[in-house]
Amino acid sequence: VSRMGLLDSADLGVWSAALSNYGRALDAVAAKKQDPSKLLALDAWLSKGRSFGRPQGRLLDRAELLKVVEWKLSRGTFRPGLLQKAQSNSEAAVKDAYSKARDLLMGAPEYAERGAGPTPKAALDAAVQAVKVLEKGLFGIGPATATAVLSRGFPGHVAFMSDEAMLECRLFPRAADIKYTTKTFAQFNEVVQNKARALNALGGGVSWTGDDV
Repeated sequence: VSRMGLLDSADLGVWSAALSNYGRALDAVAAKKQDPSKLLALDAWLSKGRSFGRPQGRLLDRAELLKVVEWKLSRGTFRPGLLQKAQSNSEAAVKDAYSKARDLLMGAPEYAERGAGPTPKAALDAAVQAVKVLEKGLFGIGPATATAVLSRGFPGHVAFMSDEAMLECRLFPRAADIKYTTKTFAQFNEVVQNKARALNALGGGVSWTGDDV
């Protein structure tokens, strides 16, 4: 399957193989960094430490927010000053913004990955509003970082806006053209959540989310 063809594939084996290759892809990205171990450690924490965010879980705290920001900066393009801006947020501000965003997602009629047909509009709208809450309520948190935070607890509502995924969705012709806006997120999230629902409709015993896609 070509780089531009994965999204078009309805082969569960192809998708499972692509997902299983994440570790190797991450190693390749980390090898290009000045400190590969930092990205690998942060990614392991983010992947396994989903104690915040779920409906039954506790609220995101400031220390966790900063680790997500560090992960994003380590994974992609480093932006001087962004971590310092995020560090200026108080503990109360982080928890308040996250609580409001989580309530929006929990109030959506159903998780986006469930059911047949397109993702319910109410679920997609709730995801956009939740991203806006974090973007507007916290310093140094743009739409992409907001999706990194929210996708941990709500991967069936919010998918992380990685450069690679947005290019695969053909929203932009090249990485330099990517616009990290809520409008872009709305377009991107609809594509990947709909794809997750299509994959789930095929069966196979694996529950796909937009963030998996």
